[in-house]
Amino acid sequence: MEDMFSFLKKLNEIFLHGDLLHDDIQKCASLLVPQILDVHLETPVYRRGGSPWCPRDVALLQLSLIQKLVLKAENSDTELGVKHQYTRLVEVLDQTGVTTTIIKLCDTPDKVLSHLSSKCLSCLVLFELKCQNKVNIYWLSFCLKNLQKYPECHALLQCLMSLISVFKGILKDETFLQAGNLSKLLEPLHPLLITFCTSVFSAAENQPVSPEFVSIVSCLLDLLEHLAALRILFKLPFPLCQQVLSVSLPRALAMLSSSLPYCVKKQVILVLKKCLLRKPGDDFLLSAHISSGMPEPSSEEDMATLAEALLNAVSEGWLFQVPVSEKPSNFGGANDALESNPDLVILGAVSLSVLKALEVKLHTTVINSTLTATLQTLMDHLLDFLKHHLGWRKLAHPCEWVSLTFLEQDDDLLEVAKCLLKMYTQCHSYFSPVPECLEDGLGVWNSPLHHIGCNPHCIFVLLLKNVAFDDSVLLDFLISSETCFLEYFVRYLKLLRKDWSQFFLICSLFDKVNSQIASTSNAVCPVQRSGVENHSRPADIEAALSGANALHSALSHPVDCDYSSSLDALQRLVAYDSSDDSGTESAEKEQSYVTRRTHAASNDLDNQTGRLESMLLDQEYSNAAIIADNVRLMMRTQQKLARCLRELQEAICRLWRKKLFPYNPSALLKLLTQVNDLNEGTC
Repeated sequence: MEDMFSFLKKLNEIFLHGDLLHDDIQKCASLLVPQILDVHLETPVYRRGGSPWCPRDVALLQLSLIQKLVLKAENSDTELGVKHQYTRLVEVLDQTGVTTTIIKLCDTPDKVLSHLSSKCLSCLVLFELKCQNKVNIYWLSFCLKNLQKYPECHALLQCLMSLISVFKGILKDETFLQAGNLSKLLEPLHPLLITFCTSVFSAAENQPVSPEFVSIVSCLLDLLEHLAALRILFKLPFPLCQQVLSVSLPRALAMLSSSLPYCVKKQVILVLKKCLLRKPGDDFLLSAHISSGMPEPSSEEDMATLAEALLNAVSEGWLFQVPVSEKPSNFGGANDALESNPDLVILGAVSLSVLKALEVKLHTTVINSTLTATLQTLMDHLLDFLKHHLGWRKLAHPCEWVSLTFLEQDDDLLEVAKCLLKMYTQCHSYFSPVPECLEDGLGVWNSPLHHIGCNPHCIFVLLLKNVAFDDSVLLDFLISSETCFLEYFVRYLKLLRKDWSQFFLICSLFDKVNSQIASTSNAVCPVQRSGVENHSRPADIEAALSGANALHSALSHPVDCDYSSSLDALQRLVAYDSSDDSGTESAEKEQSYVTRRTHAASNDLDNQTGRLESMLLDQEYSNAAIIADNVRLMMRTQQKLARCLRELQEAICRLWRKKLFPYNPSALLKLLTQVNDLNEGTC
């Protein structure tokens, strides 16, 4: 035993440094194969004067060395001569029947040994698939046998873990996808795996669960996410991957009412969110694999089925089956603090899943008044769910739910803002408008789009308020590797060109509400508050709004609601390689033009408050001082926002001139310039 351990120790040093083997390959192979009959599963007994190494420990070391050998053999950085020798050793190991030996070790009650055997088996399967272009039939038979015999199987957990490891390796290396052997792997698994999913989900709903069963369900959800990634990200049209989205995941929604532990139910929600976002596997895949291209039509059908299943469940009260833990996370420690907050991760995941499902439905269904009524009902269900868990009595603003729910999740917040913006641009014409003059414009708060919390102007203003109108935060979003904010920002600026009067009114109403709150907190005289609250909007302000409408009509174009054209436009905007396509001279001219307009906007913005104040002071109002104060308050939000966008524009120009901006921002700068023009025309 001691001699074998010494030899294995030398092999470990050789594999670690990537050196050539000094011994015969046949000898190395014979000493690397674990001996099943000599493996003692009980606790090792250390005899006095004897070797401290028992056969179980040697088997564990052999399995670890086989993994190292395989990884070195397939690594492109390994020296060519060494790689050839290691590959030959793996082939000799295969000829000795090492796969069947490891499969038998997967079926042992020793959890450490069975787990390491499963990992080692997966490495060998991936090596054969990549380097020898074939599927290991012994491993495939092992998986099919365990899936078929459920629940009377002992190595099911190791089978699922091995499947997960193999599919993860396939997803991380596109050479597997080009090998053409995935059909040989997926087609035999298809009927058995779908039947297995149905059996497991039914068992979770109808019977008490054991710790082993919980592990099986968790591994199964991981496996479904990997199969969904093959379908969504790599557009593979295999029936198994299609039915994961259209059959298995909708079936998993019912598990939230089962006796499974909270962590597994949370996993169901997170897998659902990733699939609806088209980002399954984003925690282990490179960002380059997360494709933003157009989805395949048949994949759209699968996604529509999943979205419809979720929305039907929401209509039937599924949201109130979602558990939301209020226990604080102590990282294993003890904390007797009385304060506890709901799990914002699961609240955000549920909210984003519902919104993405609505987005899919709007994209795949003809929009009409019936559909918008359904949308309003579903949004009411979602907001009631959030109010129940977050303890809202009455929000200061109906669109504030986005900021409160996604307080600590920037990426999800931007996804939600983008979803709500798409919903608004597609559906706002089907909602009955509320007259702006009603109660000095405050009737807008009671419009259907405000009632369900999806007015894009309010959401944008609240977003900037949350970052204190700091342009550097927006700049960080724009230059990050994630393009979610860029896509949202471009879409919103296009809407802003067309809907400027509504934006101006929203800013005014925000400040009016703030002034009322400030007046109440400072114990202002009731007569004065009445004068501030009840005066009607001056005719000159209406004229200014009309002027803004006239200006934007010359600049704006209809908002592009078409999914494909908007996405193509974004891809052209984000095409980093296109930055050099535009000539240097034209780029410098455009920078100069944008810079001049930016400075002009800066000088003009400083006079806005005084000019509007003078305009209003000419009106026949009894209390001129109150009106002047109200004008300053009314312009405050718009001024801050305009200043933020202007400074953002200047920062982008500076970085672009120094060639430090990661892509060509000319289209974005044009939009910002047009918005600044609208801001000037409001005065």
